[in-house]
Amino acid sequence: MPDLNGMMLFAAVVRARGFSQAAREIGQPKSTISRKVAQLEEQLGVRLLQRDTRNLSLTQVGALFFQHCDSISHEIEAAKATIENTHNDISGSLRIAIPVSFSQDVIGHLCSSFMRLYPNIELDIQFTDSDVGLVGEGYDIAIKYGPLQSSDLVARLLFERQPILVASPGYIKKFSSPATPQELTQHKGILLGTTLSAPIWPLGKGNRRIMATFKRKVRVNSASMVKRLALDDYGIAMLSNTSCKQELATGSLVPILQEWPMEPFKVYGVYSSRRQLASNISAFLDFFTKRYTSQESLHSMMS
Repeated sequence: MPDLNGMMLFAAVVRARGFSQAAREIGQPKSTISRKVAQLEEQLGVRLLQRDTRNLSLTQVGALFFQHCDSISHEIEAAKATIENTHNDISGSLRIAIPVSFSQDVIGHLCSSFMRLYPNIELDIQFTDSDVGLVGEGYDIAIKYGPLQSSDLVARLLFERQPILVASPGYIKKFSSPATPQELTQHKGILLGTTLSAPIWPLGKGNRRIMATFKRKVRVNSASMVKRLALDDYGIAMLSNTSCKQELATGSLVPILQEWPMEPFKVYGVYSSRRQLASNISAFLDFFTKRYTSQESLHSMMS
């Protein structure tokens, strides 16, 4: 039988996208984690991770094995929760609004895992960028960017992402790299947004913050398509550092204007204060917070 501790450490490395970050999160030496994962690979007789000096990626069998390891770790958490909440049967329906820019593949895997863990839950997932009315339109939860706007709603911070500007080496070779935010006006940009989104990027932090404009080459409401177009030399793009970590590591995307670091954007789970914190809402938000990053890591490392 594979070593359970090694399986949990392997899953932690994938979620953290590296041994160093996993070591910081777990509080164990990097050398110990690396050795345990190597022992697990030897025990299984397969290579789970491809390692080199700049990059860490999953093998095909490693991706499949990670899904089981990740599921086991959360099953353990669920088993603990069952003991702690013996009389709390999580059931009912949940109608959830999620921004279109979220990866549907990642959300699909996440919701599938959630329903396996909570078989008495029925989900109604709607991808929309409309400002939905939770009560009026019958939504239980809305996943939203930015701060809470209404006192009638409760917002729970789920996670943060650090935005960065990137471009392909091919684009930079042809058009050069902007040296200042003002030079972006002469560059083509790939805009992640809706038909109402303007070609503006907020660069910098605090008092050193400006709204930089650019020439919109294309506007699309899919982050994965924005990355694809950037890789194909169509322009500069703003992406989260997690969504393009592999491309930055391999050099297929290059950071732009690094001296202008931006404020992280925050993702909230919003629900009506009238619902208090119903057990099914709490279960989904807990699950989303814990599992979204691991599913995103798997998707990123295999794409």
